[in-house]
Amino acid sequence: MPSSRMYKMKRRPLADKRKKAILASIIAVSILLIGLGYYMLNKTAPSDGKKASIVLQTGDRPLTQDVTVYVSADGGLSLRSDHDSNSSRLELIPDKTSLTVTEELDGWYQVSYNNKTGWISKQYTTTVAPAADPTSGWAVFTGSGYKIKYETGWMAQDYGANPTLSDVSLVAFSNQDLPTTLPVGSEFIAPVTVSISTKSLADAQSAYSSIAGVQTEAITIAGQAGQKYTYTSASSNTQMTAIVLAAGGKVFVFAEGGGYADDLLKMTATFTIG
Repeated sequence: MPSSRMYKMKRRPLADKRKKAILASIIAVSILLIGLGYYMLNKTAPSDGKKASIVLQTGDRPLTQDVTVYVSADGGLSLRSDHDSNSSRLELIPDKTSLTVTEELDGWYQVSYNNKTGWISKQYTTTVAPAADPTSGWAVFTGSGYKIKYETGWMAQDYGANPTLSDVSLVAFSNQDLPTTLPVGSEFIAPVTVSISTKSLADAQSAYSSIAGVQTEAITIAGQAGQKYTYTSASSNTQMTAIVLAAGGKVFVFAEGGGYADDLLKMTATFTIG
């Protein structure tokens, strides 16, 4: 009968084979991984054989394609020399300006404007295109300390001072011919008029608020609070609209002669002081 010692000696060759097989597998896998790593390294290496430097940046990664954004800042947005609010300002980009973004980093967009390339804050932009400006292409009338647009095809007539109407100046806008001088002894009604009154704001407002059946509404024009009055004219039995506003140290009266309320509101939306 074989001894236990002889039995163990017969088992050793098999155990050695298993160990060799495991070791061979480990070596094969190691060689495979090393080869794969070498292949990937050569694949990403520059074709010219030069060493490639790797730059690590924090924040957002550069964009892979151009993106269109629009400025969303009432006072305009600064184009800066770097993605830092303390860097120098290159330009002031107007609100609603369309820009093409070429890179994004740390909450900043790299864009070009007016032949200058710099950075703008992503916070004050939007990817939503602004509504089309209904007054685009309109003509601009420059009055005494103010500007206002009027519709394409309309005409403007500046009548200057008019003591009869208690106005320092009166300008009429119409889609038809206007008289070169104000008619004498008759009520002058034009589609839209802009006048600077000699009255105080309270007196100018009282002239409309005292009309029977008038409807009053607060309105803001050029950043200034005003009052809009909708009433029926006693002489023509026509619904009319007037807006009284104090701006730039002057009292302005915007009015329409009946049926032109929408035109009046579009025009006053373009009104600016200076």
